[in-house]
Amino acid sequence: MNFNKERFANFAKYDLTINKAFYRNMALITIAGAIGIALIAFMARYSIYTNMQYDSMSDIYRDIDPYSFEGYNWVYFTALYEIGFLFIIMQIFAGCWAHNLRNKQGRIIELTLPATNLEKFTWHALLMIVGGFIACVVSLLIADGLNALLTLITYGAEDGIASLSAAIGDICTVRGFIENVILRSTPFSGNLDDNPPVVRAYQAMTFMIICGSICQVFVYFLGNALKYKYNIILTYICLQVISTVLSILFFIGTATLSNIPTLMELTDDTTETDALNGMTLLSSTLGGIFLILAIVFIWWSYNRYTKAQITSSFNK
Repeated sequence: MNFNKERFANFAKYDLTINKAFYRNMALITIAGAIGIALIAFMARYSIYTNMQYDSMSDIYRDIDPYSFEGYNWVYFTALYEIGFLFIIMQIFAGCWAHNLRNKQGRIIELTLPATNLEKFTWHALLMIVGGFIACVVSLLIADGLNALLTLITYGAEDGIASLSAAIGDICTVRGFIENVILRSTPFSGNLDDNPPVVRAYQAMTFMIICGSICQVFVYFLGNALKYKYNIILTYICLQVISTVLSILFFIGTATLSNIPTLMELTDDTTETDALNGMTLLSSTLGGIFLILAIVFIWWSYNRYTKAQITSSFNK
């Protein structure tokens, strides 16, 4: 496969020139969405804080130390919404990499440009996956800065300013999510690091979730290689159908296996360490499978791209 850096650069320059409005709009939507979530969440936290200050029974305002009421400065749920939004945006980016092929004229231009399939495919993949990720990071940083500015203006900096970026870093792991979101309002003592099987299980589950997220993004990438129009909606519908079928099969399998006495006896004899080790092995295996599937989806997408035609009954 011939890959020439000069041809690659020329194709990239051409694509950015012709489709600059499309890429600009995608970036603006990402930034606007991230900022919108940060603004709405800040207003919600401010509303809760002011309601805590005002005593409607006696019609007076209580003097509440902002630091004692963490609602104004606790941004973990905001971070969760930001993660969800940016993950959806990454799927949309992945589902738009072959947008040049969505009509006949676009396919004529794309397929006749002086560059190899590998060069054109590499550019599209890098722009929409790596470029999309960079756009998400920049949008998050802008939203984080706005949240910090509003917090500073409203409450001052005496009690610190919570960072959305740091919060996302805290909850992007299974352990961080459990510690910062689930166990935050639950009496909990002890150090999780004192139990190595638990730590390994957390690490394996984090690996599985990251690989699963990457795999899902590349499902949309493959969807665009198979279908040029309405591919994001069709891919979403297919994923929902597949997940529903798998859930039904899982519950049927669980109900069937639970009736086998030998398996029940094994479950009763299983220690906590054995269960954690089993969870670690299962999570690591699933993570590896997701990673392999992501690579397969990339290869499949490239294979479909090399076979793209100007006229096609499936992609009219």
